[in-house]
Amino acid sequence: MSKPDLILYNGRIYPDAKSRSRFEALAVWKGRVTDIGSSQEILKLRARATTTINLHGKAVLPGFCDSHIHLLSYGMLLRTLDLSKTRSIEEMNRQVAKRASLMKPDEWILGRGWDDEKLREHRYPEKHDLDHSTSNPVFLKRVCGHVAVANSKALSLSGIDSDTPEPEGGVVLRDSRGAPNGVLKERALELVELAVPQSMKEIKKSLVLAARRLARLGLTSLHCIVNDANELKALQELKREREIPQSIYAIVPVKLLDQLVSLGLSTQRGEEAFRIGGVKLYLDGSLGARTAALTSPYNDNPVSNGMLTMSREELKRVAMTSSEGGFQLCIHAIGDRAVELAIQIIEEVFGPLKCRKFRHRIEHASLVSGKSILKMGKLGIIASVQPRFIYSDSWAEERLGASRMHSLYPFASMTQEGILLTAGSDCPVEDPNPFEGVWSATARPGLEGKERLTVSQALAAYTISASFASFCEESRGALVPGNIADIVVLDRDPFECSLEALRQTRVIKTIIAGSVFA
Repeated sequence: MSKPDLILYNGRIYPDAKSRSRFEALAVWKGRVTDIGSSQEILKLRARATTTINLHGKAVLPGFCDSHIHLLSYGMLLRTLDLSKTRSIEEMNRQVAKRASLMKPDEWILGRGWDDEKLREHRYPEKHDLDHSTSNPVFLKRVCGHVAVANSKALSLSGIDSDTPEPEGGVVLRDSRGAPNGVLKERALELVELAVPQSMKEIKKSLVLAARRLARLGLTSLHCIVNDANELKALQELKREREIPQSIYAIVPVKLLDQLVSLGLSTQRGEEAFRIGGVKLYLDGSLGARTAALTSPYNDNPVSNGMLTMSREELKRVAMTSSEGGFQLCIHAIGDRAVELAIQIIEEVFGPLKCRKFRHRIEHASLVSGKSILKMGKLGIIASVQPRFIYSDSWAEERLGASRMHSLYPFASMTQEGILLTAGSDCPVEDPNPFEGVWSATARPGLEGKERLTVSQALAAYTISASFASFCEESRGALVPGNIADIVVLDRDPFECSLEALRQTRVIKTIIAGSVFA
């Protein structure tokens, strides 16, 4: 066998995050792990050209995977208005006006991150709030991405007026005269998004910026929620040009499903650095926006159960097309009513055996009844969860009531029933740092502790389980001979530190397919 081109030694190397078993050293050749063992054993393999890294006792894990990330939206947030720290509509207006002063009059001002729960006014901003700050078209998304506000110019350019009908699965809020007040929910956002100009150059610039920022956090693989054909094309080209270091599992929007099936494409398995993944569809909204579909009304809004953004009939048609075309389903379902419907359709169309073959996923699965947990375990449905939601949803009990809190993010119960958990951030909704998620899953701040995961379980959700959820567990997710050398070096041992220290863990070196990135 050829001599390794990279050796890491004198460390605490955990090849599999599920296990506490560890080694001192690891050898890599042409981007793959070739040997693991003691420092003495592995250093005997080095040649003159071998790069060696003395870990000085640092911990090493397989590279992390974010199994639910909006890469383009994150890149755009880094380049547009970040409203996550805005605490009033007045402050929002000042930020919009400042941005407008740097732009041409016809350029769109885009932003994301405002949260009505944190605004002094405790309400959604409306078009009249924004109109006096600029004449530019303005479109600002709530932190969850399921609600947005547009000013009058943006509404006009989008063709939204008093005569605009409600889009299926969406809501256009109106004033007392029936005119749009600027607030859009769910699929109504698409009416404006279609009017926002997009250039391939800007898309690529945003994707590259986001990917490189994430690599520094130890993210070596990404399950990207793709918006449209332009983003899909950009990702393919950037991977071919080696501008994005991570492996990409592209989860495509349902609107592209028929086209992809007609081209003979399907969910791709294996170790390629870019693969077409599952098909993403939205079944409901978010708890924060009170658009997640619940079986019982919201505790703080008893007249609403949220909303389904797709009918049962349409969901079944999509599931059947996916079955025929060979696509994994990645169904956004947050509320218990949406989760239950997703499970029903998957069972009807696929049955237990075929379901396990396709590895269907419910994205988020936030509020899940005991009955649904049992059914998910029986069918082998994967729960693609976002542990950082636990920390962010400080309003959860007010929104849902005390009686439903045991069903919110029931990660331990899911695991006990054999449900595989794969973890992500939903960035830019949440902080993409994997250790924010690991800490939230293990500490469960603000929620009762019986649903806590162990550190091993949480780390597995970001490594080997994420690989299984994207059909590449035979090549990624564990540092065993033959696997791709995606590696992170940490500033502390996550298995031997306190919960608070766990949250402070930092990645000090990221290695992707054997190449040292940072």
